[in-house]
Amino acid sequence: MSDIYRLFKVFGKIRSYRLKLAAIYLLHRTGRRYIGVFLDPVLSCNFRCRMCYFSDEGRRKELHGVLALEDYNRMAEALFHRALKLQIGCGAEPTLYKDLEEVIRKARACGVPYISMTTNGFLLSEEKLCRYIEAGLNEITLSVHGTCKETYEYFMTNGSFEQFTSLLRILGRIKERYSSFLVRINYTMNEDNVEELVHLPELLQAVAIDVLQLRPVQKIGESSNYSNYSLKRITEVYDSVLLPLQKYCEQHQITCLIPDKDNLTVLEQNKADRDWMIQDLTYCYISPDSCWKEDFDYRTENFETYSKRTNISGKIWNYIFRGEKRRTGKNDRTKSLNYKLK
Repeated sequence: MSDIYRLFKVFGKIRSYRLKLAAIYLLHRTGRRYIGVFLDPVLSCNFRCRMCYFSDEGRRKELHGVLALEDYNRMAEALFHRALKLQIGCGAEPTLYKDLEEVIRKARACGVPYISMTTNGFLLSEEKLCRYIEAGLNEITLSVHGTCKETYEYFMTNGSFEQFTSLLRILGRIKERYSSFLVRINYTMNEDNVEELVHLPELLQAVAIDVLQLRPVQKIGESSNYSNYSLKRITEVYDSVLLPLQKYCEQHQITCLIPDKDNLTVLEQNKADRDWMIQDLTYCYISPDSCWKEDFDYRTENFETYSKRTNISGKIWNYIFRGEKRRTGKNDRTKSLNYKLK
């Protein structure tokens, strides 16, 4: 398990949200790294996954733009010295960005200790992956919605199961060359694909993955091709499908991120939680049309000057002792879950 996942595991064991906020307050006041930067350098995707808003033509017309490398470099200078992690690829496909290697290299130059990229992997080659790793990439996360050809290609429109399995073999060779490089799989579970998770170990014979995240489907935008967001079947097969897979991960030293069964009920009922305060303080999203906060100007400010101007220290203090009502806003991010980290 890498240092970043050990840190997440320790932080996850703290049940009191006030203690978590107090830890963030201490990190903030002492100038330490504690924010996670989530970057979409290009608002586009080569897939039309059925559960994703990129499958909706109307939404795709709203999403456009490419982040200029010069602007990215300014953002990095303003924020990355406080970043604990850079996640490249959130809702869009980062491998469409022509300067991706420079993005990684700049983050490493700014001292970001952990750099990860989430991708469908369709445009990757062994040569590109080696260049990205040499530039500073620590981890690749593959988005997967099926373990057999029919399901994979049904949910991941424009994808090829044969190309996906070929990429797994490439990653197997990559890990032989770069032993510290991590391979993570994010599997989005729904009622139509959860039971075929029993076949996942067969796929993993090609590469020894390091992390597996089992994510229940959530509606984070409009999709023109999928409407079943029920978690009932996932709950029903939790003990027969998910727990054996968790045991498999334990036996093969794979870090497994799996939600509690009770948490699935909470998610489906859309109950409010207090973790939004943690996210509000630590989540930093960057794209061609946004950078962190709406009133933050990366051209004239940095993390410290903005924090002082907006009194982030006082904000954290208020969260700890008074709490605040969650502001309503656009549903464009997944809700937090109480994942077990094994």
